[in-house]
Amino acid sequence: MAPKFDGKKIVEAVGEEVSIVAGTLKEKGAKRFGRALGAAAGVVLGAYVLVYLPPQQKSERLQAEIDKAKMLANYGAQFKDLRDQVNLAYAGLPALADREQWLSNSVRDSLLVGGLDPENFTPVKEQEINGLIYQISTVSLTLKFSEFYDWLLRVENAKPLMHVQAIAITKSNTRFGYNSATCDVSTVIPKKRFR
Repeated sequence: MAPKFDGKKIVEAVGEEVSIVAGTLKEKGAKRFGRALGAAAGVVLGAYVLVYLPPQQKSERLQAEIDKAKMLANYGAQFKDLRDQVNLAYAGLPALADREQWLSNSVRDSLLVGGLDPENFTPVKEQEINGLIYQISTVSLTLKFSEFYDWLLRVENAKPLMHVQAIAITKSNTRFGYNSATCDVSTVIPKKRFR
């Protein structure tokens, strides 16, 4: 059986000891116990400086290192997320090696899939801004709206990325049920890919 802990008895005993010490100090005077009080204060100060402070300082230093490691881990996770986002964006863009004919070939292929013949297909124009090469080509067609819609879906869903930048569509005056459309199709090619 475990012994019972009685807090009242301990508090009473400590109270008695304090009253005895206080009474003795009043009776005999503090000068008589000066050396003992000085030694006790020195022991308490020594215990504080030699026993309590070093582990406390070590604990603070270790906590600072832990906080620094947590911060570095968070930065590492953020870096990985950002790197994955950049790599995902690069995966959707044409490669620099394909720069010469990629846009014109891709637009032509998207037209051929739907059996469409362009009336006018301008060569690719390029503009370089901040390390990115913007390419644009204009296509003019006469076709039914459903064919036009299907072709737009193919262009917008193409991998690597193509984008219909501008559309001008009017009803054809010469063919009933047909539309004349002019579209600017563009893409972006990064000159340098950061890894």
